[in-house]
Amino acid sequence: MTTTRRGPEQRRAAAGVARGRGVAMALLATLACQPRGSSTPPVVAAAPADHADPAAADPRVGSGEADAAEVAAVEEDAAPKPRERPKAEPVEGRDDALSAVLHGNPDGAIAALTPMLAAKPKDIELRLALARAQITVGALEQAQAVLEDKRGAPLDVAVVQLRVHVHRQRGQLREAEALLEEAVRKHADAPALLGDLVAVRVDTGRRADATTKKLIDRLYDAYDAGKVDDAASLLAVAIAALARGGKGGYHDANMVLEEAEAKTPVEAGSWVGDRVRLLRAAVFLEKYAADEAATTFELLLARDPWHPDALAGMAMVHIENLRFAPASRAAAEALMVDPKHPEAHAALARIALIEGRADEVASHTSGAALTIDPTHERSLAVLAALAIARADDKGYAATRDRVLARNPVDGFFFKDLSDILGFLHLYPEADEVLREGAALAPNDPYVQSALGLNLLRLGNETDGRAALERSWKGDPFNARTRNVLDLYENQLDKHYDVESAGGFTVRLPKQDREFVQPVLLEFATRSRKALDGFYHVDAGKLRLEFFASPDEFSVRTVGVPSLGAVAVCFGPLITFIGPYSGRVNLDLVMRHELAHVYAIRRSKGRVPRWFTEGLSEWESEQADPAWARESAALLTEARRLGKLRKLSELELAFIRAESPIMMEAAYATAAYAIRYLAATYGRDKLIAILDGYASGKQTPELFEQHLGKPLSTVEGEFETWFTGQLRSKLSGWSPANKAERSDPRLGLWQKAQQQVEANDHAEAVRTLETLVSRGGDGFATRMAIAQLLQQGKTPGAARRHLEAAQAFHTESIEPYVKLAELARTENDVAKEKAVLRGALAIDADSLDPAARLLMLALVTDDKDAVAYARTRAAGLAPLHPIVLAARALQLQAAGKAADAKAAVQRASKALGDAQGKGPVDTLVVVALAQAAVGDRDGAKQTAAQALAGKLPEPARKRLAAL
Repeated sequence: MTTTRRGPEQRRAAAGVARGRGVAMALLATLACQPRGSSTPPVVAAAPADHADPAAADPRVGSGEADAAEVAAVEEDAAPKPRERPKAEPVEGRDDALSAVLHGNPDGAIAALTPMLAAKPKDIELRLALARAQITVGALEQAQAVLEDKRGAPLDVAVVQLRVHVHRQRGQLREAEALLEEAVRKHADAPALLGDLVAVRVDTGRRADATTKKLIDRLYDAYDAGKVDDAASLLAVAIAALARGGKGGYHDANMVLEEAEAKTPVEAGSWVGDRVRLLRAAVFLEKYAADEAATTFELLLARDPWHPDALAGMAMVHIENLRFAPASRAAAEALMVDPKHPEAHAALARIALIEGRADEVASHTSGAALTIDPTHERSLAVLAALAIARADDKGYAATRDRVLARNPVDGFFFKDLSDILGFLHLYPEADEVLREGAALAPNDPYVQSALGLNLLRLGNETDGRAALERSWKGDPFNARTRNVLDLYENQLDKHYDVESAGGFTVRLPKQDREFVQPVLLEFATRSRKALDGFYHVDAGKLRLEFFASPDEFSVRTVGVPSLGAVAVCFGPLITFIGPYSGRVNLDLVMRHELAHVYAIRRSKGRVPRWFTEGLSEWESEQADPAWARESAALLTEARRLGKLRKLSELELAFIRAESPIMMEAAYATAAYAIRYLAATYGRDKLIAILDGYASGKQTPELFEQHLGKPLSTVEGEFETWFTGQLRSKLSGWSPANKAERSDPRLGLWQKAQQQVEANDHAEAVRTLETLVSRGGDGFATRMAIAQLLQQGKTPGAARRHLEAAQAFHTESIEPYVKLAELARTENDVAKEKAVLRGALAIDADSLDPAARLLMLALVTDDKDAVAYARTRAAGLAPLHPIVLAARALQLQAAGKAADAKAAVQRASKALGDAQGKGPVDTLVVVALAQAAVGDRDGAKQTAAQALAGKLPEPARKRLAAL
C-alpha cells in the first residue's frame, strides 16, 4: 500500500512560506510575515480539473513537520493504556446489591446476594440477579448451579432463558435445545422461549427446516395478533425476523428491536434490555455499520463502564476500523471482569495473528476461549486462518470440521475467516475459503458479499459483481455491498473504460484517457521490466485501476469511503487515486506498488507488512534516489521521545500506528531497515527471505538461516547504522529542544526574534551571527539569516548561509528554493537549473521545481534536463498544460503530428479554463508547442501573455522569435 508522503517542506517552500518545527521555526514564521518585495519563488499553478484532491485520502498532505509535542500527544491520546479496574466494593441491602449487578460491581453483588439467596431460596429476583452477576465475571458453572437449584424455579421462563444463555456460552447447544423444548411444553405461549429455540436451531444449521419455519411463523402470528407486548417477547420476534432474513426480515427486526429498546431503558439495566442492545450492535457490525455498533455498545458502557460483553463488542468495532491499540485495550478490560470471556480472547487472538505474534494465538483460543466454548466461531476462525497462513492444510481442515460439526452450513465462519485472511493479504486463499463457504451455504448473503468483494480484488469483475448481486437480493442493507454496486452502476459503467494495452489491463476515466494512459503505461512498463529481471519471476497478468476521486478509489478498494492511502496492491490488481491533482507522483507509486506484486508472488502473500513496505520503498529509491523516503527530522524526534519501534517490532509500527505522523514514521523506519539489509547482505538474501515466508517461516528463523545471525544481533547492528544515518542527515544546533530552555543560545534566538518583530533586521542578522559563533550554528539559524539577507539590500550574501543550511538538514528543500530565487534574481539560468536539479534529487513530490526546470531546459536546448523534468512533471500531473505542451513537442519531434496537435489543443483548453491566469513558465512552453504544431496565431497570443511577465532572457528570446 502507498500512503501519501509527508512532504511538508516541499509544500511550504512552494508557497514561499518559511515555517518549520515548533520553536525552531518561530523566527522564520515571523520573517514570512514581512514584506517580500519582488523576490518570489517559482510557482506553477495546478492544471484546471474537476478531480478531487487526494489530500482527502491522507491527512498528512500539507501537514506540518512533527515536533516533540505533536509526536507525543497524538500517540498517547490515541492509544491510552487499559484502565485499572476498581476493586469490588462492599454492598449492603437488597437494593444496593441489585444495583451493583447493573453498575460494574458484580463481585460486590455476588458477595451480598449469596447469603441473601440462601436465606430466601424461593426469591426469583435474587436468584436471577446472582446468576447474572456470576455470568458477568465468567463463573458459568456457579451460575448454572444457582439457576438449576430446585429450591428456586428452574423452569420459570426468565430462569430458563438465563440457563439457555449459560449453555450457549459454554457451547452446549444440545443441552440448550433440550431445556427449551421441556420449558415450551410447560409454557406453550411464551414467545421468549420460542425465540431462543429459533436461535439455537439457526446456530446448529437448521434455519431452513420446516420446524424452524413454523416457529418463526408462530412468533410473527403472535406479534400480528397483538400478543407480544413485553421486551423479552419483542426480542424473540426480532430473532425470528433475522432468521427469516431478506429485506423484509431485517426491516422487521430493526423495527421490533426499536420497540423493545423503548420498553427497556438502558438505565433500568434489565438483562433482556442488554440482550436487545447487544443483538442490535451485532447486526450493525454484520452490516459493516461500525459507527452505529459503537454507539449502541456505548449506551451500555455509559451505565456500566465495565460491561464485558460491550467491551468485547467495542474491540471488534475497533478491529473493523483498523484501530488495533484501542481494540486490544477494550478486550483486555473485558478480561479484567471475565478472565476467559470468549469474544474478548478471540479479538486478542485475531490481533495477535494480524500483528505477526502467532505464538500468542493458542493461548487466547485453545488455552482460553475454547475451554469455555469448544465451538466458539470467532476463535476457530482465527485458528483456521493461522493454519492457512502456515500452509497447514490438515490443521485448517480439522478446525473447519469442528465448526461444521455444530453447523454444517455455517456461513459466518467462512465470512469471518475471509476477513482475517484479508488482513493477512492472503486473497487467493480467501477466495478458496469463500467458494467452499458458498458451496455449503449458497444463499448466505454475507458469504456472497465477501466472495464478491474478494473476487473484485483479484480482478474477476464478472463473477465478483454477480456474487454481490446475489448478496444484495438476500440482504439489501449491507453497506459494503451497496457502496460497491452503486459505484459500478453510477460511475464505473458510465464514466470509465477498461482496455488492455502493453501487457496490462487498465481502468481509467473516459475523459482525457488518451493523454493519461500513455504516460501511466510508460511508467508501468519500465518498472515491470526492471522488476522482472530483479526477481526472476513473471508477475503475470496485471490489472491497474485509476480513479478520479479518493472516495471512488476507496469504495473500489475496501467497500467504504475514506481509505487513507493513494494506492493498494492485491497482487494481480492494483488500485490508485488517479494523477489528477499534481500532488502524487504516479511514477514513484507505480514502482512501489509493482514491487509489492513481486514480494507477494515470491512470498505467496505471507510477507510481513514492514518487510514488503520497506522493500517497496527501497526498490523505488533504486529507480530514482529522489524517491527515497527518509523523514530524518520526524524519526529523530520520534526516537528522542521513545516512539520508534525496534526492528523486531516493526510490524506493530504499522498496525498500531494511531496517527498519520506515526504511520509515516513506520514507513520511513521500514525503508531504512530494508536499505540497511540490502546494503549489508544484498538483494538475493532479501529474495531468499521472501521465499522463506512463502513456506510459512517467520522472520527470526529466516534471519538466522539467510543472514547467519539471530534477529537480536541484526537488530543491534541496524540500530547502530540507523543512528549514524540520522545524524548525518540532521545536525547542528536547534532551538526546538525543550530540554535546553536554560541554554543561553536560546536567549540569543529569542532576542533576534524580538528584533525582527521591531523591524530591525540588521541587528537581527548580527545577533544570529553571534549565535553561530557561540555554538548555535544549525539549520534554523542559517535559514533565518539567509531570509533576512534576501529581503535586504545584498541578497547575494544569503548564498553561503543557504549552502550551510543544506549541510545541516540534507532532506530540506527550503534552501534550494531560496537559492533558486537568488539565481533567478541574478538572471543566472545555468545556476538556477543546477539548483532545481538538486532540489528534484531530494524531492519527488513537488511539481513546481520540475515545471520550472522543464521550461528553462526547453529554452536553453538542454535535452537531458528536458527529459528528466518532463518525466518528473508527467508523473505528478500529466494533464497540466506545461506537461501536455512538453509532450506535444516530443510527439511532434517523433513525427506524430496528429497526437501532438491533440495534446496542444488540450493544453490550450486548460489555459483557457484558467482564464489566462497560468504562470509564465507554463505559458512559455505552451507557446513553443503551439508554434511547433503550426498554430501560429495561438503561439503569438500565448507568447504575448508570457512576455508581459518576468522571464529569463533565454525564454524571452525564444518567444520573441515567434
